Amino acid sequence: ELAERLNRRLRDIVLLLRQAGADLPVTGQQVSVLASLEGGPMRMTALAAEHGVRLPTMTAQINRLEAAGLVARGRDASDARVVTASLTPEGRIRLQEAREARNTFMAERIAALSPEDRAALVAALPALDALFAPSRTP
Repeated sequence: ELAERLNRRLRDIVLLLRQAGADLPVTGQQVSVLASLEGGPMRMTALAAEHGVRLPTMTAQINRLEAAGLVARGRDASDARVVTASLTPEGRIRLQEAREARNTFMAERIAALSPEDRAALVAALPALDALFAPSRTP
């Protein structure tokens, strides 16, 4: 029952974040890909695996981001056959704009909660951190 309730709430959170970014020039999925590249270039296969999509799907997404000037393709230094993707300066700007929009949207909703509900959210964060820690993913 807890897994089902959490799953439903996660869906609600995703929908809320999509609403927060509805007026942005990048989609929620594109923001997610840009965020994956924030730490540096990634192989296309690693990006696809991280996002739970097939390589052709990720390639299409990177094509769109590259056409918008948000991502640049490159080659892996250890294997020139491997294609990588990295953020461009414009991609970093768009990612920051999306984060700010989401944070502002969520902050307004959180501010409308009672102090008790805000405290409950704060108390739940360590459990969520543990739940979503990389070592816990299948």
